[in-house]
Amino acid sequence: MHYRPFVATDWQRAVMVPSWIRWLPCSFAFLTVVPDQERFRRSAWSMLPWDKPVWCDPGSVDDWVVQAQRYHPRREADHAELHARDHYDRVVRVRAARVELFTEMCLRRGLPVPHTLDELLACLVGFGLFEMDGEWLLPRLDQNPVDVLPLVGEEVVNEHRAQQDDRTVLVAITVRELAEHSRPRWRRRLVETDIGALAGALRMPVEEIRRALTQLGEIAGLVVEPAPAVAQDRVRITVTWPAFARLFPFDDLPAPEHAV
Repeated sequence: MHYRPFVATDWQRAVMVPSWIRWLPCSFAFLTVVPDQERFRRSAWSMLPWDKPVWCDPGSVDDWVVQAQRYHPRREADHAELHARDHYDRVVRVRAARVELFTEMCLRRGLPVPHTLDELLACLVGFGLFEMDGEWLLPRLDQNPVDVLPLVGEEVVNEHRAQQDDRTVLVAITVRELAEHSRPRWRRRLVETDIGALAGALRMPVEEIRRALTQLGEIAGLVVEPAPAVAQDRVRITVTWPAFARLFPFDDLPAPEHAV
């Protein structure tokens, strides 16, 4: 089960550091949609499922097998089952690691480990990601996890590295979205844009866009002309298609277990 935030008319996504998606439980998605970037009454969230578990339930492996076999010929049923079981095991392992890590952060900060969405909001208030004054809430999700979480030693270095990877994925998603609307070509798509526009849209420094495009060239075969390191403004980006789209099918930065 994937949690999808409820988006009402005139509501908006809270300004936030995208990397919180890696750290916080799945139901956090509900709390990223707000009626106002400033203060608002908690009653505005009256429709939220406050008693729901904070973590997505992957369901049973048997359900995964049945679903996988439904899309394969009967002669490939055994192969589909092996693939489904392997995929399920990887998702469950990643999920378990996320639960353990978030639990550790709560314990280090001396906060109760949340089990419901209602408890998660209280937990985020404890971390300083929301301010609560009676019925009034103020989102403060624009803070960096490095500045908020009780990370120690190499954990800080690892988080900085993970955030670079997050930004690379966000650039890739944006390039894919642009490529989807470009003229189809044989096994490739061509995108013309400028680095400054990408930086503005993604709220990233220009140098981060250059770094991400360079990394995508290394891991996904993306070609940028002129090269990101020397490009001043307009760039031409070529991606293999549909292979690039399959690598980055998401609309937003996904939680790790949903990206497996």
